[in-house]
Amino acid sequence: MIEGLKERKYVQTSKKKTAPISLLVSVAIFVLVVMVCAGSGRARVLLDAKGALIVVGGTLASLVFQFDLIVMVKSFLTVFSSFAGTPDRMIQKSMRELDRAIVEGVTLTQIRKSDELTGDVLSDTIFMYHQGLTYDEIDAFITGRVQDEFFEREMATSMLQKASIVAPSFGLFGTVIGLVQVMQSMSSPGQIGPAMSLALMTTAYGAGMASLIFTPLAGRLEHHNNVFLECHKQLLTKIGILIKRDDQSMETIREGVAA
Repeated sequence: MIEGLKERKYVQTSKKKTAPISLLVSVAIFVLVVMVCAGSGRARVLLDAKGALIVVGGTLASLVFQFDLIVMVKSFLTVFSSFAGTPDRMIQKSMRELDRAIVEGVTLTQIRKSDELTGDVLSDTIFMYHQGLTYDEIDAFITGRVQDEFFEREMATSMLQKASIVAPSFGLFGTVIGLVQVMQSMSSPGQIGPAMSLALMTTAYGAGMASLIFTPLAGRLEHHNNVFLECHKQLLTKIGILIKRDDQSMETIREGVAA
């Protein structure tokens, strides 16, 4: 029966199979942009160590000051994990088990066994239900844990959004420094070239990092955050259905025994 429902699209979650394709397309476009900017194979013209140090180093220093090093490390790990697919991949198995249980009339305690808290939402819910916790208590516990993880994800998104603003600012800062050096080198034509390169490349690095790295990553992570929140809402709703079913079954048994 559950297979028929899937075919009619009644039981579905996120279609994460398109994630690898979209990622490959975006990488291909990024490589194409870099090749066009590099011109006819002369990619070395885009390299300027001083300019890169000003923009990259300045951006990282600003982010560490705003978010602290530990928060930054956790945020980068969250960003890297986003390349593996959408967050619902971690609970797809639980979703399928709950869908099957709801359709086939299975109670929550019949889905699987759980003897301890493991971090898996469904297993932890079953364990807490066996311990005698009510639905409201379970809901508060799981919701609190989801909110904690969602907050960390939001911090990572905020960090990327801040970086997309800070990087161009340091690019302009490097441009001003380069122009000052140009003015100071008017009497030495040989030094004008490197100074002008610094002035132009820092702007390019800042704009490139903001538009090609930080802004796309922030958008991707923001989308994943919405998916993370929505799929856990669905999960809790389905768990609530089964808990109420278990409670009704227990109530029916008590009434039968009392009669």
